[in-house]
Amino acid sequence: MDGIDQATNAAVEFDERRDQGQRLILTATALIEAGNHIAQRSSGRRALAEQLRKLIEAANTPDPPWILRETAMDEDFVNDLLNGDSTGSDLVTLLGDGRLGTGDVAILVERDQFKTKTAHARVEVWTLDDELSAHS
Repeated sequence: MDGIDQATNAAVEFDERRDQGQRLILTATALIEAGNHIAQRSSGRRALAEQLRKLIEAANTPDPPWILRETAMDEDFVNDLLNGDSTGSDLVTLLGDGRLGTGDVAILVERDQFKTKTAHARVEVWTLDDELSAHS
């Protein structure tokens, strides 16, 4: 499946999830990761950067399609990151094996911190990345 098909399918799934009443949280780490992926592309960066800007701006509208979540890179965050969060492996092992990057683990840390600090019983990471989705 090429990038256009993936984007179309993701947009359809996003609308379906929202229509089902799911609340979508956009983590700080996910924004950083998205920007990094855009900067690393060989072409089409400007158009994608504009789309990312619009995505971020949409969080400031009266009925946002997602909520931007604040995070603090405090001692707890760093410890969870170094421990590999809920993956069962520490960060060095995850990076050394090429399984997950630091950004991926940080997304998991943000997810788990959100779940701990809220009353939501079910919190998962929605991603097209196979390795990251295995920990979602």
